[in-house]
Amino acid sequence: MCVESCPLRALDLLPIDELKAKYGEIRDVAPLPDSSYTQPNIALRLNNNAKPTNYQGGFLANPKEV
Repeated sequence: MCVESCPLRALDLLPIDELKAKYGEIRDVAPLPDSSYTQPNIALRLNNNAKPTNYQGGFLANPKEV
């Protein structure tokens, strides 16, 4: 349902081997925890602005939303 309804076509649902072949082996990106802890079954295609898992430079842009 989510894959079909995503207006940006940002999601894909395939067997993990096909996802890795299509998108590569990247599994680490901020703010997710290091993949060595969670062993996620995910493949990511990162934006040029993506930060590494251990990135500490983020900030809360709108505290009223929290």
